[in-house]
Amino acid sequence: MNKKWKWIAAIVLCGVVILGTQLQERGQLAVDVKKIVYSSEDLTVMRNLLQEVFGQESDETITVSTENVNSELLSFVSVKPYDQGYLLTFEEAIPILAIENGLVVYTGHDKNTGKTISVFYEGDTTVTYGNVDSFSLLPYTSIERGGTLANKEPGDLYIKIEEGGKVLNLEETLEWMKEHTQS
Repeated sequence: MNKKWKWIAAIVLCGVVILGTQLQERGQLAVDVKKIVYSSEDLTVMRNLLQEVFGQESDETITVSTENVNSELLSFVSVKPYDQGYLLTFEEAIPILAIENGLVVYTGHDKNTGKTISVFYEGDTTVTYGNVDSFSLLPYTSIERGGTLANKEPGDLYIKIEEGGKVLNLEETLEWMKEHTQS
């Protein structure tokens, strides 16, 4: 399909979301539009629907070998539970890199985790990084594997991993990090 029509459809979809949010705030719409737009299950449904409607360009690439992505994430010196996730303490500055292709679903400031960025990955996984020092991506920006999400100076980094709508416990979080940051 022509790229012009994809842009027009994206602008119309954006307009519908903005209009729905305005109607909800005025009390004229009973549906919680923000909850729909920000939930990972609905993002999966929307992504799959849009892929069916617009098709997906076939990418006939074969991965010969993979390199480590974000292996610095495993260099933390301590970990402790915090606000449904965990605080990882780092002694050196690290970049936060995308471990797969994904979509940034939230960037902003949270009262508990400071500067925060959440990424929805293709495998129905949402990873939230908090207490980051800087990020330059906006919500609904697609990110490729190995792309820089944020930077973290020495100190505590908040991480929360959700797979299939379930928040991973400490053991599952550490296993997930090992699995996804090493080849």
